[in-house]
Amino acid sequence: MNPVFKPGPRGTLTVRFPAIYAQLIAGLFGELISLLDDGEEPKAAAASTDPLAIELGLADLGLAELDPARPAPAAPEDPALARLLPDGYREDPAAAAEFRRYTEPELRAEKRRKAETVLDSLSRIPHGGKLTLTIEEAASWLTGLNDLRLVLGTRLGIVEDDQELEQSSDPDDPRNYLISVYYYLSYLQESLIGGLIKVEPPKE
Repeated sequence: MNPVFKPGPRGTLTVRFPAIYAQLIAGLFGELISLLDDGEEPKAAAASTDPLAIELGLADLGLAELDPARPAPAAPEDPALARLLPDGYREDPAAAAEFRRYTEPELRAEKRRKAETVLDSLSRIPHGGKLTLTIEEAASWLTGLNDLRLVLGTRLGIVEDDQELEQSSDPDDPRNYLISVYYYLSYLQESLIGGLIKVEPPKE
């Protein structure tokens, strides 16, 4: 039986995952985090020798991120990662590069944080079972599931949300597995949205 997200007590969501599903989702989010880490520029050295920075508590701030002389990061070469970190200005490469300079690090970090939140919640059911999510955790799940669908969709060549995918007649074709996983993630996302709509805020 496919997992279904349902309203739980005190404004939470509940869902029951068999161990095999929980392990599958955890593996996918682990791969998502690895993808987000791929190609990320190393953080600048902390300005710990600056007395003013130390006085203001900014000794660990990577000042190079604010340096206009620092080259802007290029768009990711991996199409799936580029889908997660799109250009802000498609018709203006210079503006897109400048936009990416100031937004990509935080966008990567935010997506990584949400994927890690999903993994943290799944760690509560290492052998499967009933999982209870706060609204904040459920929001991270929603973003993370969408990111996974974007990655798999790119790998499968999906260009429109309503595009139908046909499995190969060859049962050993690895694309068949990816298609099944893509539709499973779509189902989870739809179930999660349906559950969130029904959640009632906790009574004070």
